[in-house]
Amino acid sequence: METKELFEKLNGTFSKLINEISNVENNIFFRKEKSEKWSIAEEIQHLSLSILPINNLLSQPKLVIERWGHSNRKSRNMELFLNDYEKATLGQEWKAFPPFVPKTESESPNYAELHYTSNQNKIDDFYNLTGKQIELVRDRFQIASSAKKNDIIKTLKEQSSILLTLSKKMNDDQMDDIQIPLPYIGLVTFREILYFTLNHTEHHFNSVKKLS
Repeated sequence: METKELFEKLNGTFSKLINEISNVENNIFFRKEKSEKWSIAEEIQHLSLSILPINNLLSQPKLVIERWGHSNRKSRNMELFLNDYEKATLGQEWKAFPPFVPKTESESPNYAELHYTSNQNKIDDFYNLTGKQIELVRDRFQIASSAKKNDIIKTLKEQSSILLTLSKKMNDDQMDDIQIPLPYIGLVTFREILYFTLNHTEHHFNSVKKLS
C-alpha cells in the first residue's frame, strides 16, 4: 500500500468511527451489556490508549533509534504483516495488554482478570522492550463516573489527528527504518505500526457498530 493511500485510509476510518459514535445516544455510549465486554466508551478509550504511546515516540524519532536501533529492512506489505501478526497471536486469548485496557473509576475488583491477557510471558517480553512505565497511560485516560461522551470522543480526535500529523512528517525511508515495540510480535517498523493501527481501528469500529 502506498504511503498516501495508507494515510487516506487511516483518516477515513477515524472519521467514519467518530461520526458513528457522535450520533450514539449517551446511555448507549456508556452501556455495558456484560461485565466481560466493553462499552462503546471503553472501546474508544482503548483506541486512544493504543495511539498515545505511538504519538509519544513519533515525536522523538532520534531517541527511538537510540533505544531500539534501525530496522535494517524494508517494511512488510500490509497483507504479509497482518498474516505474521495473526501467527504471533495464534492460540492466544484475544485480550489486551494491561497498559491498553481502559481504566474506569468504578471498575470491579475482577476487571483486570476479565480484560487483561493472561499470557505473562508475552507481557514480560513487551515490558522488556518498553519498560513498565508504559502502564501509566491507563491512569492518564481514566474514565471517571462523571465522564462525558464528548470528552471521550475529543480525546480520540486529538490522538488520531496527532498521529496523522506526525506520520506525514516522516519520509518513506524513516517509516521503514525506525522501529518500535508492538504487543505479541515485538519490534515493527513505523509503517507496520500504521498498518496495525488501521486494522485495529477497523476492528473496533465493527464492534462499536454492533453495540450501537
